[in-house]
Amino acid sequence: MKNYYNFTIDYFQDEDGIFTAVVPELPGCIASGQTLDVAYHNVKEAIDSCLEVRRKLDMPIGENKYKCKNIYRIPATVWV
Repeated sequence: MKNYYNFTIDYFQDEDGIFTAVVPELPGCIASGQTLDVAYHNVKEAIDSCLEVRRKLDMPIGENKYKCKNIYRIPATVWV
């Protein structure tokens, strides 16, 4: 049986137009892309990787300790 988690993804765009996606609930889970769609796809893969490592190390899912201004916020559902 698979579980699913809902994560918040904060998106930031730098001066070159690159989007960076940060998952506040998973410290260190960051991805980027040339477009918002690419950043979203990349961060979903990063979430899968972070969850896999946390399962192998018996680590809990982190708490939301990331505080800053976000530009975009899109929820993601990941099946595991």
